[in-house]
Amino acid sequence: MTKKLGLVLGSGAARGWAHIGVLRALNEIGVKPDAIAGCSVGALVGGAHLIGALDEFERWARTLKPLSALQSFALKVHHGGFVDTAPAFEAFRSFDKKIEDLPVKYGAVAADLATGEEVIITSGSVIDAARASSAIPVIFHAVHTRGKWLVDGALANPAPVSLARRLGADVVISVDLNAVPRVLDRFDAPKERMPVLVQKELKHPETITGAVAKLIDETKAAIDLQVAMAKARAGAKPHLFETAYAAADIFQMQLARARAVAEPPDIWVKPDMRDAMPTAFDRADEFIEEGYRALMKERGEIERLLSA
Repeated sequence: MTKKLGLVLGSGAARGWAHIGVLRALNEIGVKPDAIAGCSVGALVGGAHLIGALDEFERWARTLKPLSALQSFALKVHHGGFVDTAPAFEAFRSFDKKIEDLPVKYGAVAADLATGEEVIITSGSVIDAARASSAIPVIFHAVHTRGKWLVDGALANPAPVSLARRLGADVVISVDLNAVPRVLDRFDAPKERMPVLVQKELKHPETITGAVAKLIDETKAAIDLQVAMAKARAGAKPHLFETAYAAADIFQMQLARARAVAEPPDIWVKPDMRDAMPTAFDRADEFIEEGYRALMKERGEIERLLSA
């Protein structure tokens, strides 16, 4: 019996460009998922792939500059958020298909704003499902569908392995963008003994002039070190939006880890996104490459499990 492969594409905002690299890598090695389970940006990229819009989506992503992604949205305080994502999704409406008509099983995870429960979307418009799954609370408008107000699925199941199993997968590859969390240690004030600067060792002649020059160089080095330490301490203070990003990262990291223990994937792909702000939409080139690299790292194990 041929094993059915399920691909899980997890949440991560702009980091989700890495999923494009994952899909490119799978195509290169000739592996086609039988089911795709997506959450948030994972639902968006996975859906774009299945409706034939991935090339267009990738071209758009690679052209983005800092904050330029916001030009595709509409600023409007409404439905519990500041940004209406409808205009951006409507730009791809011509590609839209019904989930039931896709050649590969597809499901998206959202969260019910009324109950907090996980909502699985496996029918209807692919674009509408992706929009509901990626409705980041407070930032993006909540999406009203089927009598429910839905928000980002990352609140319930950031990397939905359980959904991939439900869609019939025997082998599950989970791409977890929160497994290697963004570096938060910059919020820690540096220790006084921590070397901040690397000083060049200068040789001075053993004369009075040389001794004076040595004293001046050592004094300058000490001052530079103290200035650098002061700047480091000042920079270690978290700012408003950094605190919000860090809190979201911590929440998704802990929830994804807990779900992975309860519902383990067969292969856990962990792109290194530790230096990736969730709003870095302009870094598509490097994020796509990291997703490709992370998947290729697991190529041997993928081929082994599928052939076993």
